[in-house]
Amino acid sequence: MKKLLIVNVGSAPESQLTQFGDFEQWAKQAIGETALNIAFHDGINKPLPQPNTLAGVIIMGSLSMVTEEKDWMKRLANEVVQLAESNIPTLGICFGHQLIGYAFGGQVDYNPNGLEVGTIEICRLESSNDDPLLASLPHQFKAQVVHYQSVITLPSQAVRLAESNLDCHHAFRVGDCTWGVQFHPEFTPAIMQDVLEGFKETLGATPMDDKKHHVAHTPDAQQILVNFAQLCVERTSE
Repeated sequence: MKKLLIVNVGSAPESQLTQFGDFEQWAKQAIGETALNIAFHDGINKPLPQPNTLAGVIIMGSLSMVTEEKDWMKRLANEVVQLAESNIPTLGICFGHQLIGYAFGGQVDYNPNGLEVGTIEICRLESSNDDPLLASLPHQFKAQVVHYQSVITLPSQAVRLAESNLDCHHAFRVGDCTWGVQFHPEFTPAIMQDVLEGFKETLGATPMDDKKHHVAHTPDAQQILVNFAQLCVERTSE
């Protein structure tokens, strides 16, 4: 049976790891019940399996930065292009989103608008009205975010799908089976609260407490993962 592979590209901070498990576990929990065989994969130390064994691939977030251009990042970026060439559905989240942008020739760097963190409003664009992952979402929805870097320039062949006040490239699609989302559909409110708590020492308690007060559930953002898993099921059964 083909697998939906959730790729870990670096562990969660210790506080979150202890309380909630690692990044790939969050994604599996957000997907919920599915007919797919879900497997976890160490994307730093191991090449991806052959595309013909995969129903889909999700590349998670990381504390690393795409601009570090480490050897494993370059290898994984090349594998992302191979997945697209093999028509394997692929979704990148945060770091994964930026890696996909990098893989297809986009520019990744520090967002000139600075750190974006907390529960924010995402605006879905008209270009997403026929998109398999985003079309069912409201035109404005809440999502959890934490990132310093962004896809500053999209790949030339990418379709821009969503934006926020601080990042105009919150979601995009390349071709018909490769997506990146800068926001975190796998985050629960409790995870977001812990992220903000971790920023108190460097960014100040008052602004972080204010952001913590506005943390909310984000079921529409979570639906991205549910929709992606369903897409993988449908394509596998074709």
